[in-house]
Amino acid sequence: MSKTCLDKATILSAGHLSPGILKVIHNKMRINCDVQISNRKLPSLNLSNKRNGTRSSLGIGRLPGSKADVTSLFIQLCTAQNKLGSKYKVSGNIEAVFTKFVAEGKFTIRFREPAHDLCVKADPVLAKSFLQTLKLGIQNKDIDKLHLSNLAPVKQSQVEKPKTKLVIGSRREYPITTTFPYSLESLKINDVQLNRIENRILKLKRLHSLNLNNNLIKELPSAMSEMHCLTELHLSLNNITHISHQLFEGRLSHTLQLLDLSNNKMEYLPHTLGKLHNLISLKIGENFLQKLPVSLGKLTRLKYLMASNNKLVELPASIRHLKVDTLDVFGNPFSSRLGLVRNNIVGVPCLKEIASAYCVKRRLQPTAADIPATLVEYLQAWMKCLCGRICYESHILACISLNLKLVASALTIGNAFQTSAPALATLCSQKCFDKFAKL
Repeated sequence: MSKTCLDKATILSAGHLSPGILKVIHNKMRINCDVQISNRKLPSLNLSNKRNGTRSSLGIGRLPGSKADVTSLFIQLCTAQNKLGSKYKVSGNIEAVFTKFVAEGKFTIRFREPAHDLCVKADPVLAKSFLQTLKLGIQNKDIDKLHLSNLAPVKQSQVEKPKTKLVIGSRREYPITTTFPYSLESLKINDVQLNRIENRILKLKRLHSLNLNNNLIKELPSAMSEMHCLTELHLSLNNITHISHQLFEGRLSHTLQLLDLSNNKMEYLPHTLGKLHNLISLKIGENFLQKLPVSLGKLTRLKYLMASNNKLVELPASIRHLKVDTLDVFGNPFSSRLGLVRNNIVGVPCLKEIASAYCVKRRLQPTAADIPATLVEYLQAWMKCLCGRICYESHILACISLNLKLVASALTIGNAFQTSAPALATLCSQKCFDKFAKL
C-alpha cells in the first residue's frame, strides 16, 4: 500500500467529521475491516513478514474505570482466532500514520512497540471516523466525551467477512426483525409470496443483482430507479400490471444490463424504456403486451430480446436500427394491416424541431440548467426514420412489413419460413414512405 508518512504535528489529517458520523458504529469506536500485520523486525532475521489481510475488528478505547486521558488509550485488534484481541498502547507509541489513500478506506498505523505496522482497509467513512477519534485521543482532547470502545472481546459476527450473497427460498427464511446485510451484492428472494419491494432492499447500495422471481409483486416503486449499481433485475412470475415511466430514469438508466419481466400481466411498457442505455438482455415474454414502445430502437447495446406469447399486433420499426443476437417473438398475432396510418407532414418543420434534430445528430445533451425543462423533455422524444434522419412531430406513420432477418442473427417468429412481421414505422418524408412501404 502506497502511503505518505506524517509526523506528529500533522498526524491523521483525515479531515473533521461530525459527531453524527462518529455515532455510525453505535457509540463504540470499533470498525470492521481487513488488517494486515507487518512485523518490521522479521526481515532483519531473514524471515518474511508478509501476511494476508485478515478480517478483523479494530477498536479505540480504554478499560472501564481507567483515567480519562491519553495514557489509558489502547488500540485493540481482534480476529476470529483471537476474539480477546491484541492491545497496542497509544500514548508515545505511535511512530507514524499513513493516510494518503484514506479516501479509499486505506490507512496504516506504525507502532514503536511492538514493531508492527497495521495496514487497514475499511469503509472510507468508518476509516475517517476512526482516524479522527485517534487524532483527538493523541491530542488528549475531551477523551471522556469520545465514543470509545470498552475493549471487551468481540462477537463472531464482528470478525466475519461481510456477506455479499443471500438466497431466500421460503417464507420462514425471510428476515422480519433483522435487516439485510449492507454488504450484499446479490439478493435472491423466490417463492415467499412477497407482495411488495421494501425500502430496506432499495437501500442496499452495493446490490448488483436482484432476483425476485415467483412472488406476488404487483407494482415497482419509483425509488428503485435510484438504486446505485443494479445491473440485473429479475421479476419473472409476478403480478405486475404496469410500470411507472419513472422507473427507467435516474441511476438505473445507466447501470441496468439485464431486465426480466416475463410471465407477468403487463399490457404496455413505458416509453422511458429507451433510456436504459446499457441494456443487453430484455425478457418480456408471457404478458399481455399489444405494442412495444418506439423507444425500443434506442437500445443500441441490446443483444437478446424475448417477447414471445404476447398479444403484439405489430412491432416498432425502430428495431431496424438494432443488431441483436437473438429475437424471439413467437406466439404473437401480428394482425395490423399494412399501409398509411397518419400523415403529420404539413409543411416545413418548425425551428424547434430542426434545432432539436441538430442537437441529437451532434450528440449535444443540454440539461434543465441550460434550457427549460419542457424543451429537455421534447429533445429526448426524438424518433428516427428508417433512413436514419431524426424527426419529431413532422413525420408519416405507416405500418410496413419488416424483414426481421435484418435485425437478428437468430430469429423465432412463427413457421420456419416466416421472417417478416408488421411494424409501425416513423418516416420523415413521402419519399421514405414510397421507399419503405413497398419492402
